[in-house]
Amino acid sequence: MSIKGYKADIWILISVITLIVFSIGAVYSASSYYSMATSGSPEGIAKGHILKVGLAIVMIFVMAKIDYKIYAKYSRYILWFAILLLIFVLLGVASKKNVNRWIQLGPLSFQPSDFAKFALIIHLSYLLMKKKDYVGLLYKGYLPLLGYIALVTALVAAQPNFSTAMIIFGSSMLLLFISDVKLKHILFTIVGAIPVAIGFILSRGYIMNRIESYANMQSPEVGTKMQVTQAIIGLGNGGLFGVGPGNSFQKELFLPEAYGDFIFSIVGEEYGFIGTLLIVAVFIFICYRGYRISRQTTDDFGKYLSFGITTIIAAYAIVNMCVATGIIPTTGVPVPFISHGGTALIINSMSIGILLNISSQREVRKEIEQ
Repeated sequence: MSIKGYKADIWILISVITLIVFSIGAVYSASSYYSMATSGSPEGIAKGHILKVGLAIVMIFVMAKIDYKIYAKYSRYILWFAILLLIFVLLGVASKKNVNRWIQLGPLSFQPSDFAKFALIIHLSYLLMKKKDYVGLLYKGYLPLLGYIALVTALVAAQPNFSTAMIIFGSSMLLLFISDVKLKHILFTIVGAIPVAIGFILSRGYIMNRIESYANMQSPEVGTKMQVTQAIIGLGNGGLFGVGPGNSFQKELFLPEAYGDFIFSIVGEEYGFIGTLLIVAVFIFICYRGYRISRQTTDDFGKYLSFGITTIIAAYAIVNMCVATGIIPTTGVPVPFISHGGTALIINSMSIGILLNISSQREVRKEIEQ
């Protein structure tokens, strides 16, 4: 008997590298005016981004060569290391924006929540595999899983980073949903989490300000309201085919975070509706291939891990695009593989490498040789 399977999913690799390479031009254009105003050179921010792009691409291939099954063996240590980093952040190591989300090491900064969300998915995938026979039980199976989810979600929310915390919680619930966890346990958890989330929102002024600014479209264009307004204007300026690469008006300090959280608006202005539609199509294609890998993987750990990785990337893309188009309030969530930001780009690229390794070990067809 011989077993024939697929090699690494080349279409995911091509799609992700296309987005990463595209990000070089997008970040350069979106950051050029700000970079010129602050450093006297339009290439300042883009040069740093190019270095991160190179490292991200290298990490894709490196992680694609490492057998993903090794993460099951060390999943507990990976997750507790991530939790320790989150605790360390809360002890007072702040970013330049005075928000406790970053660990600063000299000129380098690192955002632990980007690592923690995948560390949690890795350990949950291991536990769902290990506890398969009794994961449906409340005390022995489900509550230990919920404990890890609640701990990571709470630590990220306390930074404060409510949007990322909700993505982590939602992605984890979806992962449990496709497993043997009982649906009633998941529903009770979600229902119980709603009042907790509402209480957290009411206790955090910055979240309430974002919601109030979003709800009152007639309010003065300041703060987060201005960001959403300018983002929508940028998309509108682009029309069907865009104003052309490098010709965005919104990047000229009209749109804050133009090269970060709101880069999708700059892409829409410069490349038009057609350009944004192509970006959306690439993400849909990546998700389709990712979920296909999950469905075809016979190993439970690989099945859950590939589903979790794909879900997190999809969630970030959806949330960012909804913010840029004014569908939901501002969240501060970047576009995977396109927005400026080293930690997210590199960690997301590493996760894609893991996904490629899982795809290379799928056993999708068995043939019996005579």
